Parts: sequence; C-alpha cells; structure tokens
Amino acid sequence: MVGKMMKAMIAMGVSLGIVGLLFTIYCNVQLKTAKCQTYSVDHTEKIKEVDYVIVPGCLVYKSGKPSYALEDRLNGALRLYQEKKVPKIILSGAARENKTGKIFLTNRNVAEEDILIDDGGLDTYSTIYRCKEAFPNKRFIVCTQQKYFKRTGYLISKLGMNGYCMGIDKHQYKKEIYEKFRDFFASDKAWIECNITKPEPVYSLEKLPIK
Repeated sequence: MVGKMMKAMIAMGVSLGIVGLLFTIYCNVQLKTAKCQTYSVDHTEKIKEVDYVIVPGCLVYKSGKPSYALEDRLNGALRLYQEKKVPKIILSGAARENKTGKIFLTNRNVAEEDILIDDGGLDTYSTIYRCKEAFPNKRFIVCTQQKYFKRTGYLISKLGMNGYCMGIDKHQYKKEIYEKFRDFFASDKAWIECNITKPEPVYSLEKLPIK
C-alpha cells in the first residue's frame, strides 16, 4: 500500500514538473513575440535621442564597489549622457544600488540634477511600470545585459512604454550560466504579471516618488 502511494506521488510530482516546464517554455516563446528595438553600446550612433536612460539596479559588493554587471550598465548610461543622446539618467533599484550608482556617475562629472533616483524599482516589472507612470509620453532606453533583452523588451511592450534596450556586455560575468538559467524561468513571472495578475508595484509613486 505504501509502495503504491509512493509511486503515485512520484508520478504526480513528475507530471507537475513536466507541466511546469512546458508552461515555462510557452512563456519564453511568448516573450520572444514582443516587438522592442535593441541596440548595442558599441553602435550608439544608431540610437536616436531619448528623454531618459534607465539603469536597473544590480549587485553591489560589501565594499561598496559595483559588480561588473552594474558597472557596465552605468558606463552605458554615462556614454549616452556624454554623447548627448539623453539629458537624464534614472537609477532604479534598491536604495544601496542607487546610491552606489549616483556616486559612480557624479565622480564622472554627471550633474546631480541630471540623476533621478527610483528606490521603488525592486524588479524589472516595477522599474518599467513606475518610470512609465511617472513620465508618460516620454521615450526611454534601458541599459542592461543582452541576456535580459527578451524579458525586458516584453515588459516594455506589454506595459506600454515607449522604450528600447541597449546591450552593454563589456565584461565576463560570474555565474553566467546560472543567470541565464534563472532568467529562463523568470519568464513565467513576467508573463503572469503582464497577462494575469497585473499587480501595482509594492511602492506607489505617491509613497516613494522618483526624484
């Protein structure tokens, strides 16, 4: 009896795992349907002027040094700013990430008044949602790694932002395989948020404005 129950539980677990994997594959396919223009930091001459460049938050070490991923995003935004492709930079992530980003940019002669802080951008969905809501009818470009283009582009498209992605991969990143694996399964969350739950960010602009 116990053996039969165990076999049934194993079969159910395997079935649920297969269903979950098929759903993840479906979500990844759906994310590929998004029509979002992408660029490379190596070809900024192709990028038209926009109103804001967004730097999504990323790992900051205990020493206060930005990870290579965040450093590349900041350098991408800095290049657009220096080339006068964009007048304002939005740092969107956890407060510590944004503080590190602001220090990085001001040390490279970006005017403080040209840096906006979004401490409510706790994930990519919240970042896109809040920036689009705070600055309606404005044009954006998001500096991120190419492996995130599919998910970021889908969120930009589904949330109605007039925006694009710019790839800034200049380093060899740690845990690259893990990050790609993680982003593959993060497609579920992006698809569900955009098509089913449609949540508002944890922090509204009233409670935590972009400034």
